[in-house]
Amino acid sequence: MKRTAAILTLVGVVSLLGASDVRAGAALLPAGKTTGGAVTATIVTDVTGGSGAPGKGLTTIRVQKAGASAAVVFNSSYVSSFADECIPSGFSLQTATANRFTGLIDGFVDTPTVLNALLQKFGNPSKAAITDQDYVECTSVDGRQILSFTAVIQFQP
Repeated sequence: MKRTAAILTLVGVVSLLGASDVRAGAALLPAGKTTGGAVTATIVTDVTGGSGAPGKGLTTIRVQKAGASAAVVFNSSYVSSFADECIPSGFSLQTATANRFTGLIDGFVDTPTVLNALLQKFGNPSKAAITDQDYVECTSVDGRQILSFTAVIQFQP
């Protein structure tokens, strides 16, 4: 029994260390419990260069639920702060994207007017969280590294 507990503790510590490497000072706050229907988002963001590189962080997001949709274009200081481009060393594209973009969305969409324009018709924007990512791609376009994926957004109660 003690051996099982020790192994589980070790696995937990190793998991935390691995996640912190990808996040490297840039991670969304954990969402906690989310409920209700989901909003689907298509996210495209420029991740070219190191932290603060020109053009890094230019982002478009389109959200849709049933017949309603909204879209924004903005500059995310969260993405601008990434030290790496699409894939930090030692991680897969899917894992890096999940670690960077799971949690409360207001850390990523860090301009309140943009966040409200994007999500207000679907729920409380300050309680919106990205809970899942699919179809993650990193594409090189004219020397720029463009990260794109679909995301599931749910709201905290």
